[in-house]
Amino acid sequence: MKKGFTLIELLVVVLIIGILSAIALPQYTTAVEKSRAAEAITLMGTLRYAAERTRLQTGDWPDDFTVLDIEMPDVNDAGTTSQTKNFNITATESGTNYVISAVRANNGTAAGGDSAYTLKTTVSTDGTARRSCSGSATLCKAITSGNCSGTNDDTCSF
Repeated sequence: MKKGFTLIELLVVVLIIGILSAIALPQYTTAVEKSRAAEAITLMGTLRYAAERTRLQTGDWPDDFTVLDIEMPDVNDAGTTSQTKNFNITATESGTNYVISAVRANNGTAAGGDSAYTLKTTVSTDGTARRSCSGSATLCKAITSGNCSGTNDDTCSF
């Protein structure tokens, strides 16, 4: 009597592995993107507090990253953009608010497709901050634990 596996048994095993992979891959991709967003949220928080310290010292929101008391990664020559591996971070004054934006990027270029989203922190002069995510509804829902509003769930607050 010969020992071994039949072709049908091997095909069933391959089919089961394929089904498990199809289920696990989207979950893995979402988990990786959430960890990338956590990196940006941490950096934006650090930038927020440094900008608030600068505003308390000078009376104005900083217009570039070089005047801050922290060192931002890969700041451009104008001092207005910080580029990490996954995000392009900018900060601008909008009326009385200071808006910090982190645009999801792949190697310095804006990401396209399902991974395109923007994280924003809006800081008012009284120190309160609002964070939001816009772009990919699926990723924003995952990043903000489903705190979305709007007709297409395209704006999520957290």
